[in-house]
Amino acid sequence: IIPDSERLWKAAVELEEKDSARVLLTRAVEDGCCPLSVDLWLALARLEEYEQARKVLNNARKKVPSEPQIWFTAAKLEEANGNVHNVQKILERAMRQFA
Repeated sequence: IIPDSERLWKAAVELEEKDSARVLLTRAVEDGCCPLSVDLWLALARLEEYEQARKVLNNARKKVPSEPQIWFTAAKLEEANGNVHNVQKILERAMRQFA
């Protein structure tokens, strides 16, 4: 049985080391338990390296397209990695999403 309580997943993740936390968070958001949890998506992205974090945030935007924090986090990730062109593309898409 996989719990669908965001609070339970957060508590479980806090008890784990980074690699185990990554597995738990992936299961929580991508396997359908808590796919709308912005906090869990962002926590997973923070645990990943750049390329995988991009994939996580892209998936998060597909699942929760109306959440500005996910869009801004994706833009900040690109900025932190020197991809100014991608920052602009993300922000333009966000503007269209929220227009």
